[in-house]
Amino acid sequence: MLYKTLILPILQLINPEVSHFIAEKFFQLPFFKIINPISYKTKSNNLKINIDGIELNSPIGLAAGYDKNCNILNSLLKLQFGFVTGGTITLQQRFGNPRPRLFHVPKEKSIINSLGFPSLGLEKVRKNLKSKKNHKIFLSVSGTNEDEIISCIKLLEEKTKVFEINISSPNTAGLRLFHKPTELSNLVEKLKKITKNKILVKLPPWHESDKQIFLDLGKTAILSGADGLVVANSLPTVSDKLAVGKGGKSGRILTSNTHRMIPEIRAFIGPDPIIIACGGIFDSKDVWNALALGADLCQGYTGFIYEGLFYAYNINKGLQKLMNENNITSIDQIKGKPLI
Repeated sequence: MLYKTLILPILQLINPEVSHFIAEKFFQLPFFKIINPISYKTKSNNLKINIDGIELNSPIGLAAGYDKNCNILNSLLKLQFGFVTGGTITLQQRFGNPRPRLFHVPKEKSIINSLGFPSLGLEKVRKNLKSKKNHKIFLSVSGTNEDEIISCIKLLEEKTKVFEINISSPNTAGLRLFHKPTELSNLVEKLKKITKNKILVKLPPWHESDKQIFLDLGKTAILSGADGLVVANSLPTVSDKLAVGKGGKSGRILTSNTHRMIPEIRAFIGPDPIIIACGGIFDSKDVWNALALGADLCQGYTGFIYEGLFYAYNINKGLQKLMNENNITSIDQIKGKPLI
């Protein structure tokens, strides 16, 4: 409550990139583990889930974009996320798009950005990752051509068990290359030859008018060997507040869209591939409904910004309460039982 009534309003008075920098430094404090109030909260065993051999303590994860350079992933895990996604990582250092490129819209609990993948580059990011592979740390990678992505995968092979391939950022030039089925198919086939890790492809969101295009793209990824999909990236938008005039919108406005897309893509690709719901995930009901409609896991980013440190903890607590109320003893039993 203190976060929403005092800390968040103060942070929103500051340039969003500056406030993010402050938050990152907070998580890097050497005594964070001691002062982290969530460290002392008990975890529920009922929320554990096995996704194709990967054991996680909860279905709620942190989406890519919060820790772009993988500085604080282990600290973020201590907030009771089931998994956290580092990146998006690019082969070369990138400064991203010109500023202003990020702002909050508190009235609708959304964020609009045109960051354009600012990154320290692969070599520096690798040094921030521990040598021992952590199955709870997923890594998002991207590039504007095959060679860039393949190089990232090769050099990060020992750092994760799950790669998320971002082909869908609405504010990064060059990614639309992989919206062509042949280009995406070639990429995924090559990646599966060089890695033993899971490959998830992050799709753009779709509307009724272009639904079949992106359903086909998702199926192409799966038929080419991808282990699953992340549905979906931020919603393309235009804004004169952004230096480049256009970007992506994330937040509460995407919740219903995500809950619409999940059953559509699940019906199209079948029961086996992994699906991670991403977009408008703010609370336990959002997670429950996404899982019930066909997702295996969920990711949040904007929800974490607006809900604060207790975001994952409160989702887990709420899920446990909903499970008790519905006489459900495992996450798998939620499937097919939406609350909406």
